[in-house]
Amino acid sequence: MILHAMRQLQTVDWAIIGSYVVLALAVGVFFTRRASSSVEQFFVSGRSLPWWLAGTSMAATNFSIDTPVAIAGLVAKEGIAGVWFFWSSGIAAMLATFFFARLWRRAAVITDAEIIELRYSGRPAAILRLVKGLYFGVLINCFVLGWVMTAMMKVMGEVTDMNRLTTLIVFVGIALVYTLLSGFWGVVVTDLVQYVVALVGAVAVAIYAVRAAGGLESMTARIAERFPEGKVTQFVPSFSGGDEGWMPLSVFLVYVCLQWWAHKYADGGGKTIQRMLAARDERQAVLATLWFALANYAVQVWPWILTALAALARWGQLADPEAAYPHTMVDVLPPGMLGLATVALLGAFMSTVDTHLNLGGSYMVNDIYRRFMVKHASEAHYVLASRVSMLVNMAIACLIGWQIQSVGRAWKFVLAFVSGAGPTFIVRWFWWRANAWTELSALLASGVVAAVLQLTHPDLLYSWRLLAVVGLSAAVWIPVTWLTPPVSEERLVEFLRRVRPGSAGWSVLARRHGIEQEPFFRKASVRWLAGCGVLFGICFGLGHLLLGRPLYGTALLALGGGLLLWILRDAS
Repeated sequence: MILHAMRQLQTVDWAIIGSYVVLALAVGVFFTRRASSSVEQFFVSGRSLPWWLAGTSMAATNFSIDTPVAIAGLVAKEGIAGVWFFWSSGIAAMLATFFFARLWRRAAVITDAEIIELRYSGRPAAILRLVKGLYFGVLINCFVLGWVMTAMMKVMGEVTDMNRLTTLIVFVGIALVYTLLSGFWGVVVTDLVQYVVALVGAVAVAIYAVRAAGGLESMTARIAERFPEGKVTQFVPSFSGGDEGWMPLSVFLVYVCLQWWAHKYADGGGKTIQRMLAARDERQAVLATLWFALANYAVQVWPWILTALAALARWGQLADPEAAYPHTMVDVLPPGMLGLATVALLGAFMSTVDTHLNLGGSYMVNDIYRRFMVKHASEAHYVLASRVSMLVNMAIACLIGWQIQSVGRAWKFVLAFVSGAGPTFIVRWFWWRANAWTELSALLASGVVAAVLQLTHPDLLYSWRLLAVVGLSAAVWIPVTWLTPPVSEERLVEFLRRVRPGSAGWSVLARRHGIEQEPFFRKASVRWLAGCGVLFGICFGLGHLLLGRPLYGTALLALGGGLLLWILRDAS
């Protein structure tokens, strides 16, 4: 469908954007001295963040410019049920909240790759740490930065007449400058500002978009006229079948039963773990991750969904469904509001870029350069090396971003690429027999299987691709674990005393060495289930209210709120 020519940014809009850029650079300059004092300050803020700042920073970096663009594409192609690709990660976020936030904070490392040599021993552990530093610090990190840049170019291509190259240079350059200056302190403080601006902007876009579609009631009625099969506004696909053209039931089941644990962020993920490690203590880490999970998966997603629904009501399905979000912005927002919405998305873009630049630098310096190359230099030397590594990461990411066409497809490829290793990131915490070869073989098998499937069966349904990668990878890493020697008992006992995972998988060693285990695993399991009830109670309660189903909405909100009160009281 061809749309009429749309308005672009006016002088007042550019003034708002310019003011924001100045603010971001000022924050970078302000925190330069503190960030430069040590690697710990540069990458984990001296482990002094309160829960509300750490959690908001988690939410901000996940509130990226690519997310509303990709959500609009998912809703256009699969209806609201398509958002389960995103929502299923909320289950993992609750797992991270109640299982892993405390464990990571107890570990007190700087990066998640550093845990390797705390958990495993010998040369295999050193090899795995190097591989994971390159794998996540360069390969995966640069892919994420690449698709974020793709989304930014799509948005700015709609709201300005700037070409893709100019857009890339200008806005990546701004984010790069303040991140290089201020380290993680600048990241989290700008994240706080960016999150507030991004959320206000997303709500404003949704309000104007729904109003342009005639209001909520008229919008849903027009969608029903355009798509009489009624699949667009269903929260889950029909279990009776007949979903051709929308989300297949098999894909939904893979999302809720498999994807959230067969995931590169199965035990929290690098950027979330970095904020857990920066929290003041274990409880602050738990509260930060809980706040992030609710903000990211239950609240901020609904303005994006409403905007996508309004676009469907007005225009139907566009040739590029991911363009629906910026199309809507420039079509419905007046001058000033368009500038605010653009700043919101640019802020979301910068919060993700600064996070992944800092995270990539932490891997490259802490897990590669400092560990294997230059071991005894000064803190100033390592901070300088961190800044150089960020420049390298950014250059690689720009090349990748220039080639990516679809954010949603890039999401799914990277998730499949790492999915086979996701289970091993969980297993290592709760079973003593896992070793470095477990993770190495899983990473290798997962990447090979995913790459082969992409080359030989590029149109294979995502659900079948994920099942194949996870299944074939497990067929490799499970026997490899039993065929290779266990980790030295001395290292295992050291890990057990320090991290205290409290699971049956460590009971043999705990009894042998007289270590009393707390019932951590059992308590975390109950809180995780309750947390999922909170998450989806609040999320779908809000959704039902917004779509004119007050009875269901009120009941679900009451359920979610009640469970949340119990969790906060129980965890205090």
